[in-house]
Amino acid sequence: MGAAVAGLEMAAGDLVGAVLRSVLAAVLSTPWLIGVLLLAIAKVVGLGRAVVHGGHGRDPRRTFSRAEKVALLERAGHRCEHHSWLLGRCRETEALQADHVHPHSRGGATDVANGQALCRRHNRGKAARVPWGWELAGMQRRRRAYFPPGSVTAVVRHGPRVRSTGVRQIGAVSGARALRNVPVDAD
Repeated sequence: MGAAVAGLEMAAGDLVGAVLRSVLAAVLSTPWLIGVLLLAIAKVVGLGRAVVHGGHGRDPRRTFSRAEKVALLERAGHRCEHHSWLLGRCRETEALQADHVHPHSRGGATDVANGQALCRRHNRGKAARVPWGWELAGMQRRRRAYFPPGSVTAVVRHGPRVRSTGVRQIGAVSGARALRNVPVDAD
């Protein structure tokens, strides 16, 4: 009995393998299908990231205040914070912009803890892209080299959540449970 079941499983496995091989051969023989397949995969990954990172409501304040921009630029040493694996940190020091590390459109807080100084080119290139956890860890590690001593280098992705009861939950870091409850108008 066991040999018969194993034989059926092998036959089903061979059939699936043959179908996959024929589909792969058809895709590889038509170059435009490769592009369509890559676009479909990118859209699925993007949708997954939107589901994972998009659960937070938007901060009602979108732009950084002038004082926050000054603090971000001073903290970054008046230099773009973008870092590439080949060239290192960007050398641009003119026309820097205050940017959300975790984009405002994806639920990021408008706070100095979620801010960075970027040049125009790198800010446009980043757009509304949500950085991966390993990218944030690398940013935190690099920031230790150029942030003033005693500055917090970690990125806080999301601001406090507001419940329907009118009480704001204050959390330590993104995704953390509330440490204490404070009325919304207590700022």
